Amino acid sequence: MAESKTENLFRSFHGTDAFIEKRDIPKDFGFQSKRAGSTDDGYPDFFKEMPGGWLIVAEAKSGAPGPKTSHAAAEADVRSYMADNAVPHADIVGIAVSGQTNRTLKVTYFFRKGDTDLIEEVDSLHGLIDLDTLARQYQVLAHGDPLSDTELHRFLVNLNERFHKDSRVRDTDRSLFFSALMIALDDSKFRSIYQSLIPPEDPRRVKARYLNDEIVDAVSRQLEKRVNYESKMIDWQDRFAFIKTIDIPLGEYKKIIADIDDRVHQPSKQSNNQDVLGRAYKIFLSRAGKMDNKNIILTPDHIKRFMVDLAELGRDDVVLDTCMGSGGFLMEAMEQLVAKAKGSKRRIEKIHNEQLVGIELDPVLFALACSNMFLHGDGRSNLIFHDSLVTRGKSFDVAEADEDFRDYICDLSVSKCIINPPYEQDNPINFTMSAIEYLEEGGRLVIIMPVNTLSKDSKAATAILERATLDFVIDMPQQLFFEQQRGVKTSIFGFTKDSSGHDPESLVSFMDMQDDGHQVRSGAGRRDTGRWPAIAEAATRAIRDRAEDELARSWRSRIYDDEGTLDCRGVRKNPWPETEEHDWEAAVADYQEARTLREAAITKMSEVLTRAGIGGFDA
Repeated sequence: MAESKTENLFRSFHGTDAFIEKRDIPKDFGFQSKRAGSTDDGYPDFFKEMPGGWLIVAEAKSGAPGPKTSHAAAEADVRSYMADNAVPHADIVGIAVSGQTNRTLKVTYFFRKGDTDLIEEVDSLHGLIDLDTLARQYQVLAHGDPLSDTELHRFLVNLNERFHKDSRVRDTDRSLFFSALMIALDDSKFRSIYQSLIPPEDPRRVKARYLNDEIVDAVSRQLEKRVNYESKMIDWQDRFAFIKTIDIPLGEYKKIIADIDDRVHQPSKQSNNQDVLGRAYKIFLSRAGKMDNKNIILTPDHIKRFMVDLAELGRDDVVLDTCMGSGGFLMEAMEQLVAKAKGSKRRIEKIHNEQLVGIELDPVLFALACSNMFLHGDGRSNLIFHDSLVTRGKSFDVAEADEDFRDYICDLSVSKCIINPPYEQDNPINFTMSAIEYLEEGGRLVIIMPVNTLSKDSKAATAILERATLDFVIDMPQQLFFEQQRGVKTSIFGFTKDSSGHDPESLVSFMDMQDDGHQVRSGAGRRDTGRWPAIAEAATRAIRDRAEDELARSWRSRIYDDEGTLDCRGVRKNPWPETEEHDWEAAVADYQEARTLREAAITKMSEVLTRAGIGGFDA
């Protein structure tokens, strides 16, 4: 009877017709009885054959202690069915379920690759998840992540060259054009139209204008559905109107779209949270030498996750990014919150609709953020095209014209704010103050900004510390923004909003992360040497536990001395030995020289291959 409750929970989640049950399972699959040494037929509680031929088997137990009722028993039984069957060539996902209520439900996932005996527990999956999500996870388990860093970077670099050819797409429009193609590929009407178009017999005729119109229409259909009413007016047709001027021969145009579909769009559906459009933005602008056209410093991917980890998200947290750029922080937060939902469709819908808030004033980046969130499961309901600064002049004074917007954001009960603001002039201070203004009492702000932001302006720092406690300061490597050719020295600051202000006697955690495990590689930028996961884990643990740790290079100190003088760099200085210094200018020069030589070699190789009639060279 108790076991049937567990089975009913499984049925209720997936639907009564989603799986075949027990003795209705075809004998052709040859599942064997769980009894030791038995050759009789056996029947998992639930079974499903998925498109592509891979299988799902599930076993449900009550969860009560005992050799036949515990969760361990469910795990043992599902492993048995995965191992003993007549389909050794098939990939199998196993699901062990136990518990009597949704709150107490425990779920373990296993994977067996066909033609192997190895059954692995899948640590990344928790709770019941819908079949579409499970299918995406299966693709990663069976075939690896098709959107690896190396492959994605290589494809985007090559795509940039195709956009650049004959000045087809302006460098500043390429990331938006790429996002438009990604969104259009999600539109069924566009897919059928673009696939049916036939290139003209005369290759000199472009005939792509009709396709351009369809791309813009598809983007408008997809994005205009959910735009927050607090946004300034944004006309998606106008935002993407530049596409209508793009001239690419239709045959080549279709090949570009097909390549994006095969190499990025479809794999991105299986990838967890890659900020594909943010990475494209960086590559397209940096390759065109335009990164310094905007006062934007884009957060490296590994630091996005690290900062979200430092925010210590809870299941019900509402996360705000007041300068969201392409939406990278919100995408990472969305992934972590969805994982905490443990498959609950109701909770996941709430996360998408209520728990992610992003504000961006740059129209290109806002469009990229909307596109990114759309492509990764949505979460656009609270993306707002608006100026997020409601405190200016390095004070907490809010102008009357900004009060309504401030109140609107505050009413969303923001508990965590994670941002990388513009660094010029007083922006870091103003963004810090506005973020604190938006947070509810006890909310946490995690912000990366120049290392001297607080120490160079004691008046502004004092005003901030009257509204919040400073929890931690993590000094980052000088070369963190190397790929954008920025040498700014930054720190990650953690604040907690506290109306009583910072206690002068309280200790702040300081950390000297001069080494993040990344090194500059000739022509390839900064790449992880494999040490970052351990560094991040030690750092996160030291901050969470408020520990002094030589491995993490962390220490604790007051920021007010005995006379009450504020020193935001800490009264007690770094006790750990100095790390290796890096010559920033030399590293940039070496990198640029290596990249120039590499590009020249690729160009020469392409010319040689073309003259030989072999074709171009894919860099």
